[in-house]
Amino acid sequence: MDISEMYENIYPVRVDCLVDTYAGIAEQAFGNFLDQNFDPDTAGGFDRDDRKRVSGIKTIVFAAMAIEAAAFEFSASMLGDTIAEKYLDRMDIVGKWMIGPRLVCGQSLDAEGPAITSLKGLVSARNALVHHKSKPGDKAGKAMKAMMDKWAKFEKDQVPNAFKTLVLLSLELNALPSGFVGVVPYRDRSLLIPPGFRNDYSPHPRVKKVIDRCHEIHKKHLKGV
Repeated sequence: MDISEMYENIYPVRVDCLVDTYAGIAEQAFGNFLDQNFDPDTAGGFDRDDRKRVSGIKTIVFAAMAIEAAAFEFSASMLGDTIAEKYLDRMDIVGKWMIGPRLVCGQSLDAEGPAITSLKGLVSARNALVHHKSKPGDKAGKAMKAMMDKWAKFEKDQVPNAFKTLVLLSLELNALPSGFVGVVPYRDRSLLIPPGFRNDYSPHPRVKKVIDRCHEIHKKHLKGV
């Protein structure tokens, strides 16, 4: 059986989509980051610090990649490739997620809500990594101390925010009038698996706590709208 026969009775879908792959890498890295952060049995020292930093960087970069790739797939699927490529693809990632839903269903995401607020923080963190610049050292060690403090704050605030953005953006999209379930895969398959089908997805326990917390944040946001 060739490819055309396999797909002749299936509605055409988009191919070469990497959103789910990028999101999966971000989630796995976030789980590893949390393990390095909280597990007392994990080997300490510079090796642990390096692994933690690598996991944190992967979480931020791949979460941003997933969300940006999803923005294009959302616009291309709903509005057509021509509009997505010619107009929306030139916008920054926040603009894509503000304008795309409004064009599709007449309602934007909340510009001051938790999803867009978190997305702005993620974009800033991703840019800081992609355009990272070293600084000159000094004999007193002040530059080294400042660097260590900066990374500690970065890991404390920006790494959790990166994964939370995947979840919060998904939840807010799901809550729009058209209910765009699964556009950004924050990995909670319970919303995507039809009744009667098995759901094998089982998130990392510490990641699951973050997902649950995002549900709480989203519910409070809906009550306040």
